[in-house]
Amino acid sequence: MPQFAGLHDDGVLFVSAKSLASGEGYRILSLPEAPAQTKYPVLYPLYLSFVWKLNAKFPDNLQVGTLLSWLLLVVLLALAWRLYRDDGWTDWRVWVLVALLAVNPYLILFGCTLFSEVFFTCWVLAALLAARRLGVSVALLAGLPAACAYLSRTAGIALLVAVPPLFLWKREWRRAAAFAAGMLPAVIGWTLWNRSHLMHTADPTLIYYTDYLRYQFLNVGFDNLAVVLWKNLDQLLYGMGSLVLPKVLDGLPVKILTEALAVAMIVGAVRLARRGIAVDYALFALVSAGILLIWHFPPNERFVLPFFPLLLAGLVAEVEYIVRAARRHKDFGQRVAGMMISGAMLFVLATGLALQLYLTFVFLEQSAEKSRAKLRDQRAAYSWISANLSPSATILSYDDALLYLYTGRRGNYLPLLPRWWYAEDHASIIGAYRNLQAYCRNRGLEYVYFTSEDLQRETGDEDRHEVERVMHENRALKPIFQAGIGTIYKP
Repeated sequence: MPQFAGLHDDGVLFVSAKSLASGEGYRILSLPEAPAQTKYPVLYPLYLSFVWKLNAKFPDNLQVGTLLSWLLLVVLLALAWRLYRDDGWTDWRVWVLVALLAVNPYLILFGCTLFSEVFFTCWVLAALLAARRLGVSVALLAGLPAACAYLSRTAGIALLVAVPPLFLWKREWRRAAAFAAGMLPAVIGWTLWNRSHLMHTADPTLIYYTDYLRYQFLNVGFDNLAVVLWKNLDQLLYGMGSLVLPKVLDGLPVKILTEALAVAMIVGAVRLARRGIAVDYALFALVSAGILLIWHFPPNERFVLPFFPLLLAGLVAEVEYIVRAARRHKDFGQRVAGMMISGAMLFVLATGLALQLYLTFVFLEQSAEKSRAKLRDQRAAYSWISANLSPSATILSYDDALLYLYTGRRGNYLPLLPRWWYAEDHASIIGAYRNLQAYCRNRGLEYVYFTSEDLQRETGDEDRHEVERVMHENRALKPIFQAGIGTIYKP
């Protein structure tokens, strides 16, 4: 797993899992304050804690982590197969849909890394399947996987907003109450534990690590809500479409085409729902999308992955509808035009599939090799830190969880406020690194580990190169070790 902790969340989740496995409670051990883990619900780190119990030696235990992640992907495919069968798709269509899921590069990427998306999606599909069974007692039992979905990611609250109202619309009052009764204890329990263990602080860094809600209000307000909605809508459609037409080719025309695919997915899902197919899933996706539109992070492929099985089915349904309509139109000219449109759409989908296969069988391995090269330089720095710095040394590092797991030294990364990204405030992004010594002094951080690969998950190349220049020109930072792409500084 050479890409481990490259997107940060997986590293923090694995550190929290280590805390559970070692009996130190549910904490973020990599931070100097070692606060309670009140940002991410406990169920997925609890699952990952088995990795530490089976093998407590890092990074060797990432092999176990990879295996447990792949098992979840198998479960997801099995649940998707069952869901499509329930929705009445013919056998060959079911297998085509599942096969398309199985070779999708984004599902594979998150199916072999320590992120909660696949784990969460499994619980969502299990809850929807259970909720479709008749009977009040079954509805109560369906609330249990829904509760597990919520305890995997708080985004699971969308199930509570979507499923009981669907029962109420069908005038199945007792089933609505039973489902809510099965799910609510988990929601209430996590909320109470979260509030009682939450660190009360005004430090934006600690708010980022421990409090989703306050970080939301820190970045989204009435002053920028319109911009957030507009940019998130753009990224939501782009993320949906990119699951089919991956972001390999760049440029505005490709982006427009990708977002058009997303619209086709949505129209197809609506068309299915109007026929009474996957209505529950569609409502869940609708509520989830509504949350993502106002959230403080642009919703990329990772965030829309939990409703990809629905989007894929919607796209297949819409393509079939367009092809049938074109073939059956009474007017010859309209039939020709329709077949041309159908042919163009099928060509785009074939191109998308070819790009997916390229990503799956070529690009992911190339990306992994690039991650291995980066990790070699990082491990050289980690070895130096382990040999030369005090065990109590605190370090600012972009991959802080990874540094902690390799060296035992605590620290944090410098969060760049999403508010700056939405406002295209490049000065604030660069300014955060220009004032790095003051930040380290306020946070009690004694060293800085900076690499030329930092900021890749948050900014474009222009800002990243400017930050790198600012770091090199900052005379208040004294370089004390350098290996490959990274340098350790003493502020």
